[in-house]
Amino acid sequence: MKTHHSFYILLLALIMTACSEEGPNDFPRAASLTVVHAAAGVPAVHVDYFGDELEALDFSINPTLAFGDNNRFTLPANESRTLNFIPASDTTSVVFKEEISLQDDAIATYFLLGDSDNLSSRTIETRGLQRLTDSVNAIRFINMAEGVTSLNIGIRDSTVTLGSDLSFAAPTEFIEVDARLENENYIFTFKDAQDTELATFNFQQYRIFDFPGFFSVQTLALRRNVTLALVGRLDDNTLEVVQINHF
Repeated sequence: MKTHHSFYILLLALIMTACSEEGPNDFPRAASLTVVHAAAGVPAVHVDYFGDELEALDFSINPTLAFGDNNRFTLPANESRTLNFIPASDTTSVVFKEEISLQDDAIATYFLLGDSDNLSSRTIETRGLQRLTDSVNAIRFINMAEGVTSLNIGIRDSTVTLGSDLSFAAPTEFIEVDARLENENYIFTFKDAQDTELATFNFQQYRIFDFPGFFSVQTLALRRNVTLALVGRLDDNTLEVVQINHF
């Protein structure tokens, strides 16, 4: 028994020594990328970001992104990856591709922009995420609408201004809004410099069911970091607001 006991102590010591020789950089690091389809008039696409990890993308299980949709992906950090955008209607072709590389623990949002004849992109880093403990949500607003040179954000039936004179691809900071139960929702307004309303967005925090003998509350957003992005094009009336949920 004494011999076996000594053997296990030696084995444990060797394992601990091997582990201690590994530095923190020996572990794979990851980054988070949310892809937003913000190219008005461009049909739904698949996003292939897998590189050499897959020989062929299984389109039956790979989700599609239509205009106004977004999806979050986890990518290896400090490694160049090609984002391939593949039409759902023709999976043998690629309509747009771009190399992207993110640093350790980076959180970013990638907007697919333009039209079918001239696709482009813009990547926005997500900074200022808050650890929320009270009954609040933190919302960031961003102008990703082509042709909108100045954007003002407010709340309907209120004089509150949440963002003013936002140029293209210019986000606000994350702004806390009250998320107590009495604030079931907010209707945010998106206006141009002439105070013309371009779009509105009903940000629902709760869904309340109050009937005789029955009361129920469904929580939709509490202690969340959210980006609301105006996307589309001004000249063809395709403007809409996209909600992007962060961690």
